[in-house]
Amino acid sequence: MESWAIVPRKFTPCSSISLTISLRPPSPMATPSSRYFQIPFAAKPYLLRLYSANSSHTSRPESSDFDSSSLENPGSNEKSEKSQAVSSNEILTRLKRYGVSGVLAYGLLNTAYYLTTFLVVWLYVAPAPGRMGYSAAVERFLKVMAMVWAGSQVTKLKRAGGALALAPFVERGLSWFTAKFGFESQGKAFMTIAGFCFGLAFVMFIVVTLLWA
Repeated sequence: MESWAIVPRKFTPCSSISLTISLRPPSPMATPSSRYFQIPFAAKPYLLRLYSANSSHTSRPESSDFDSSSLENPGSNEKSEKSQAVSSNEILTRLKRYGVSGVLAYGLLNTAYYLTTFLVVWLYVAPAPGRMGYSAAVERFLKVMAMVWAGSQVTKLKRAGGALALAPFVERGLSWFTAKFGFESQGKAFMTIAGFCFGLAFVMFIVVTLLWA
């Protein structure tokens, strides 16, 4: 009667485990129903070494990709910040060429922004019931102005671009205003218009705060 025997073949680093099953007659000392297996224990450390080598090779490209992506992001952020700084400096440089007309155009847009945004935030974004008391109204005014100022920092570049587009028209209007009301120079006419804008914003802030006090 024949018996089954499993004889392992030699392992190679890039090949999978293969077993050869051969039929051979039993030895004289074996019983007719005996089955024996010959599997060396040295295969286990070899398999462990092969697994560790494969895991190290597969993990390296991922780490390199991660490092390269992490190095590319700061560079792109720096480029975008530099481009924004260059564009803002260019806009301000071109705006200064108009002199008081450029400053007045930027001031008019600032006045319109603060008045409109203050009313929108006070009435719709964070509405509050009337008759809250003077201290609570003043505290609310400070919080709303902080929100409006934060929004002005975000939209500063857009307002500068808008002022640059309006500067030629503001220059014509300032010349007309100077000649119409008999000012000695455009500088004095500019101070009059700027004072009117500050006074209008101040009065509106005071009136709204007192109405909710």
